[in-house]
Amino acid sequence: MSTPAYECDLCGACCRGTLIVEAYYLDALREPRILEADVTGRKRALDDLDYEWSCVLLAAGLPCRFLGDDGRCTIYSTRPNTCVGFEAGDEQCQEARAKMGLPPLQPRQPSELPAQAPPFVS
Repeated sequence: MSTPAYECDLCGACCRGTLIVEAYYLDALREPRILEADVTGRKRALDDLDYEWSCVLLAAGLPCRFLGDDGRCTIYSTRPNTCVGFEAGDEQCQEARAKMGLPPLQPRQPSELPAQAPPFVS
């Protein structure tokens, strides 16, 4: 049986402080504004993140500073790897939605799923 497919509905629950969202050295290399976006107010130097345990807290009890008024990420193309790996409909998504008083995200219907390409035959 296949895993249900979900599509993000842009509720922003994952970015509104319901989850802990961390950014690391490589994230700050890609998006330098991360260094000044820690929700604790700390300003970080890139060298500060050059340790495995060191990070910038982008969301933790407070919304991510990159969350726009429209509920969309203002650094989407350079967002941290933590955000890239976040999956709509997974356990964290559903928990964040529940904390915001939102209903669970529902799987897409088979008619809404993209058609699969035929298998490659050599």
